[in-house]
Amino acid sequence: MRYLIGKMEKNNKLKNIQYKITEKGSLGLLAYGDKGLRAWRKVKREFYKKDS
Repeated sequence: MRYLIGKMEKNNKLKNIQYKITEKGSLGLLAYGDKGLRAWRKVKREFYKKDS
């Protein structure tokens, strides 16, 4: 399992956030766009390599 670290704006202040990435993925990763998809693919690839 990995984490995608990003920044979120709230009340004109930047806040660091961590987003947990699992092999199943989530809609939240789509919000990160290309970065989220690449991170999810990497986690998925490592997960299935470990199982085989």
